[in-house]
This record gives sequence, structure tokens and C-alpha cells, in this order.
Amino acid sequence: MDYELLKKLYDIDSFTGCTEEEIEELCEGFDTIPGALADFLETCGKTTALFAHSNDHWIDLEYCRKYSWMKTAPQDYYYLLNENQGVYQVAIRRADMGLPDPPVYVVERNREGAVTEVGKAEESLTAFLMGMLLYEAVLSLEYDCGDFIWYEPEDVEKIESILQKYPYHVYNWYSERIDIYTLTGEELLFIMKGDTPNGTYSAKSEEALRAIDEKIGDIGER
Repeated sequence: MDYELLKKLYDIDSFTGCTEEEIEELCEGFDTIPGALADFLETCGKTTALFAHSNDHWIDLEYCRKYSWMKTAPQDYYYLLNENQGVYQVAIRRADMGLPDPPVYVVERNREGAVTEVGKAEESLTAFLMGMLLYEAVLSLEYDCGDFIWYEPEDVEKIESILQKYPYHVYNWYSERIDIYTLTGEELLFIMKGDTPNGTYSAKSEEALRAIDEKIGDIGER
């Protein structure tokens, strides 16, 4: 995990982590938990600023206590994130909970509670957490371009020749893949890849927004 990058983007001076007892409650029913998950929860699992701007619902201790489906869902998966309409979740397979940094999957639960895997969200928990938190940072930075932008394949190629692409992605979440880019580290762009690529960008300051706008503001259709 690149914790320093997350602190910078979310303007966090110091993280608040979960206690050992809180982690035990979160992971009730699982004999082992991945080292990457334990580290993340211990380091920043209760850092409100890191999760408060999400369009979707991170499954923290408060969520687990509040929603009954968490108590009744078959424990074939450890759930991390619930889509805002409750249609899809991101989860770790129970069989993978003994791995140090397991893959994560986008899953769908029907009304009876049966779970179907839609696809893999990332090859490792660490990569998923970084990708999702960077994607959510684009939606939370104070200065934004004000639009969703639709891109042609040649537009994406042009952007990739101008900006730096982060090595973090999210797969099968609202699109085939979400890629995240930056100009100087003070601004972020995400592009949802698929048949009709689209995205938006934002920055930590007006100056940074102007800088990225000058570089890519005329690319794509708003």
C-alpha cells in the first residue's frame, strides 16, 4: 500500500486504525485473515476521511452492525465494498482468506442470498484497495472539471502520451476496467475503459486544475 500517496490525496495527517478487538469483530467467522487486510485495517481502517466520499459503501464495523444481511449472508466471502444500489459487492473468497494478499472479486447476490461471481476486481487486495481509493479520490478532490467526458480510442492514446498512468486499476466495477492518471501528483483523471470510454478529472488546487486542463481539457466530448 502506498499510504503516503493516500495521505497526500485525501489531506490526511495521520491515519486511525482499528483495534485488535474491532478487527476480530469485523472478521468474525473467519479463522484466518490475509496479512494485507490486517495491515490495512490496523493502519487506517477507521480513518473517516479516507472513506467518507465514496459513492459506494465500504463495509466497515459500523456497516456490519447496522445491516442485517451481513449477519445472514453465507460466509463464502469476506465483503469489502457494497455498490450504492446494493446490486454488486467486492469480496474475498473464503478459500483465499489464508493467502497473504489474495485476489478480490466483484460478486452479485440474488434475493435468496446466492452469490455469483461477475469477475475479478484485481489480482490482489492491495492493488484493489489502491485502485478503488484513487478512483474515489477523483470524485472527492475539491476542484473538478465539472463534467463527465466521453473519449474515442485515439483520445485515450493521446492522454496516455501526456499523463502518467498509475499502476493501479479496478476491473469489472461499472466498466471493464478503471485506469487512473496524473500530471504532477496534484491532480487525478480516471477513465472507465470499455465500448464507450468515459471519465473525469479533478485536482487539489485551482492551479493544478488549470495545469491539467491546459493539457487534456480539449480532448474528448463533454
